[in-house]
Amino acid sequence: MNPTSIVSLLFVSVSLTLGLAMAQPAGNSEVAASKGTHLRAPLPRIPTVHRRSSPSECNGYSDLCDRQFNLVAFPTTHNSFASGDNIAANQNKDIMQQLDDGIRGFMLDLHNSSSNSLFSRDSSSGPYLCHTSCILLNDGPLTTTLGYFTTFLDAHKDEVITIFLENDDKFSATTIQQSFKDAGLDKYAYTPTGASSDGSYTWPTLADMISQNKRLVVLVDSNSNTKDVPWLVYDRDYAVQTPYTVGVGSSFDCRLISSSRPLLVMNHFVFSNYSVLNMNVEKPSPDTASTVNTRQSLVDQANVCGSAGQFPNFVTVDFYDVGGLFQAVADINKVQYTSTSLSTDFGTGSDSSTTSGASARALPMAALSTALLTVAALALLV
Repeated sequence: MNPTSIVSLLFVSVSLTLGLAMAQPAGNSEVAASKGTHLRAPLPRIPTVHRRSSPSECNGYSDLCDRQFNLVAFPTTHNSFASGDNIAANQNKDIMQQLDDGIRGFMLDLHNSSSNSLFSRDSSSGPYLCHTSCILLNDGPLTTTLGYFTTFLDAHKDEVITIFLENDDKFSATTIQQSFKDAGLDKYAYTPTGASSDGSYTWPTLADMISQNKRLVVLVDSNSNTKDVPWLVYDRDYAVQTPYTVGVGSSFDCRLISSSRPLLVMNHFVFSNYSVLNMNVEKPSPDTASTVNTRQSLVDQANVCGSAGQFPNFVTVDFYDVGGLFQAVADINKVQYTSTSLSTDFGTGSDSSTTSGASARALPMAALSTALLTVAALALLV
C-alpha cells in the first residue's frame, strides 16, 4: 500500500471512527425534523406478544390479501442490520426482532469483509453486512442474516417480505445468489416477468404470492443479472426513492431521486451533524426518533406523495420501535390498525434483541484501536 493510499485510509478511519465514537453534538443540532422537539423521557416500545390466528390474513390483515403487491404499504427499516449500542446503528433491535415486530421491508448493505481495512480478513468469504465500513460496524456474513429470514418464512406462511440490497462492493449476481442458496432462502424468491421501459408491471396480489409460496421480493442497486439470477432484479427498473439525506430540522417531501416507478421507497429518517476535527460527520439521530417517527409525521409525508400520484410502498425509518410506524402504515393501507407482531423460534439460544447488537457493540473500540495504530504507522512513514 503506497503512502497516498494509507493517508486516504487514515482520513476515512479517523474521521468516521473518532468522530462517531468520541464526538459530542455540535451546538443545538438535535431538533426534530417534524414539529416539536425531541424528548429526554423514556421512549415507548411496541408490544411483541400477539400471535396471529387466522390463516386468511396476509401480513396481518385480511383486507390486504386481494391487493396487488404494488398497492400495499410495508413498514421498512433503513440499514436494518445496523442495530445495538454501536453509535453508527440505525435501529435499536436486530432483524430477528424486527421480523417478529412486523417489519416487512429490509435494507441491507453488502461489503467485502476487508472493506476499509488495512489487512484482508477473509476476501473469499462472500458478502458481509457493514455500515459504511466493516471497521465501523460489522454485523457478520450476509448468509447468517438471510438464515433468519428463512426461519421466519418457514414458520409464518402468510407473510410477504422485501429485501433491498445496497451492493457497495459490487458483488456479482451469482455471488449474491449463493448466499441466498446457502441460507435456504432462494426457494421463496419471487421472479417478476419483466418491467416495460416506463417501469410498468402487473404485480400479483399478496394472496397469489402466498399461494405460490413466492413470498420474497429481492431488489439490488447494481450488478443485477436476470439471465443468470432471474429473481434478483435491478431496483431502478421497479422502484424509486425519495431523498435519503435529510438533516435534523429539515422537512420531508416526495421528490424522486430518479424517474418514476410503480414502487416507491418513502424515506423518513434524519441524520445529525457532529463536529470532528473541524469537519461535520453525519450519524443516525436516535434522540429525534420520538418526533420524526410519529404517526402524523409519517402520514403527512405519505399524503404529499399521494398528491403527487405516488403510493408509498416502503415506509422507511430509523429506530422503528419508537413512534407510530405500524399505525401510520395501517392508515396508509386504509385498514384498522391491529398488532401484527409474532413469535418465532430462531434457534439462537439467546434473546434475539441482543444477538447482533452484542457484536456491533464491540466494534467501535476495535475500530478506534485500528485508527490509532494507523496514526502510529503514518508517523513512522512521515
